Amino acid sequence: MGISIRKPESYSEITIVDLSGRLDVHNASEVEKVLNNLINSGKHKLLLNLAGVEYLSSSGLRVFIATKRKLDELKGSLKLTQLNDTTKKIFKIVELIDLFDIYETEEEALASFK
Repeated sequence: MGISIRKPESYSEITIVDLSGRLDVHNASEVEKVLNNLINSGKHKLLLNLAGVEYLSSSGLRVFIATKRKLDELKGSLKLTQLNDTTKKIFKIVELIDLFDIYETEEEALASFK
């Protein structure tokens, strides 16, 4: 699982987390730890770019739900972008598609934070 963190130039209050590879039981806790560290350090506007995610298990979904709950409690926000067709289908099957703010492009997701 690859995890990288970046700040978009025009949106200093937003943190983008790029995920790649397989998000499953073997590395979900690592992803959750990174996201929790960001939240605990005051980053309350997170954009998860899932363009590189090849596989998503229920453990990965649990991380997204837990992160969203934490950010909601802190009046923050979590947005997802660039889900591939397989990942999007998983969100639909488990009926989580409406729980998250999901955007086709990173630009659309960034603009939605305003």
